[in-house]
Amino acid sequence: MKSKLALIDRYKSNISNVEEVLRSRVNRPGGLDEISLLDLILNPQDYDVNSPEHPKPQDVEVEYDIEKCRRLGLDAIKNGEVAYCIMAGGAGTRMGEPKALLRIPEVEMSLLTLKLFQATGSGPIWIVVSPSLKDKIIDHVRSHMGIDQDRINFIEQYESYRMTLDNQIFLESGRPSLYPCGHGDLFPALVQSKLLDKFASLGGKYVSVVNVDNIMGDLDPETIGRHISSNSKVSCEVVERTNEDAGGVLCSVDNSLQIVESFRVQGCDAKDFKWLNTNSFIFNSELDISSLGKCWNRVRKSVNGQLLVQHERLLQEITFAYETSYLKSFRERRFFPIKNAEDLNLASSKITINQKI
Repeated sequence: MKSKLALIDRYKSNISNVEEVLRSRVNRPGGLDEISLLDLILNPQDYDVNSPEHPKPQDVEVEYDIEKCRRLGLDAIKNGEVAYCIMAGGAGTRMGEPKALLRIPEVEMSLLTLKLFQATGSGPIWIVVSPSLKDKIIDHVRSHMGIDQDRINFIEQYESYRMTLDNQIFLESGRPSLYPCGHGDLFPALVQSKLLDKFASLGGKYVSVVNVDNIMGDLDPETIGRHISSNSKVSCEVVERTNEDAGGVLCSVDNSLQIVESFRVQGCDAKDFKWLNTNSFIFNSELDISSLGKCWNRVRKSVNGQLLVQHERLLQEITFAYETSYLKSFRERRFFPIKNAEDLNLASSKITINQKI
């Protein structure tokens, strides 16, 4: 008890020295505010999954009526029933440039520009950005010709304090270091923005979510049609995993299919699981997402060579909150994430292949 009281006193002392403008950013409604962060420090949450089971073959949809699904998807896109949500908050630390602004060699367009030109139909375009990059991303988007700017809204992620391993606020140049709280910010940010409610009230039915660095994760009629025909609330695209892949995998947890991040898989090797998450999701607009964004994962991150603690929430939380359909996706058509310079150099040829198929 004494150690907890000492930790609380030290935390309060740390907070009292933080300038109000930073505190207001951290305490924004829907984020990991100072009180919630202290609670996580005092009462760490464990979301590890011990020895999950492999999904059954029938758990992933492999065969479907291609023409029927394409027709359903085309109609939904044409009628403005699909919102296109682009996750563009990545800092691109390894690449030296924010992911969204990386330029594709030979094509001479950014990853985000490519995503915007993939946004067919008349539905809204939602771009999820980190606060530190928001102005830069907005300026980049506004500079484009030929894009309907009225369709675009920017959704700002949340921020919280980076912590040292002994639970003190980490300082950079004498100021607390803030970080975006993860792509799971999408759900509370949508709730706070009222964008989802407005979309649904105007007849919008589906939200298609893609990562900006997956150059093939576009607004795909066939995939949207597969979601519609499945009568599911949520659909997630998965690909067959290779030895080089890292990320979430499809597991059966207590007879419930879920996407589980590799670092949460305990008691077995995540690399033994067949299906890899692509972070491409579709969910119905009337879905109640107000309960999502409550699971904070404690992760360790190296920042300028120092090991620190961040609490992040994940987009795939939706898969253990709601029953989800899993759709087999194809790498040559739907999945090529840009992780390094070599991937970026190959991007132009992959775009050509994707357009031909």
